[in-house]
Amino acid sequence: MRTCVGGSPKAIASKLFEETSVGGLQGPTVSPIITREPNQDWHSVTIVVPRKRLPQAISELRAIGGSGIIVSPVTYIFEEEPPRYTAMLAALKTSN
Repeated sequence: MRTCVGGSPKAIASKLFEETSVGGLQGPTVSPIITREPNQDWHSVTIVVPRKRLPQAISELRAIGGSGIIVSPVTYIFEEEPPRYTAMLAALKTSN
């Protein structure tokens, strides 16, 4: 994604948070792209979007200057330890 306003990752994240579909799970990952030509202000943005919100997310990314959008399916997301998993482990310990 090429930035429209501001070149810092925080400025880009702020633009993303203004949209409804592209904030990511906890926030976007914004990384500078090192280009062959000097003074280019390009960044790569990685976000996770539910499939049903994909068309809206693509529109929102384009509206704030995004280009070269790549979509990859997410097979697994390992977040914090889920409460159900913790409860299952506790139940297994008490049954032994």
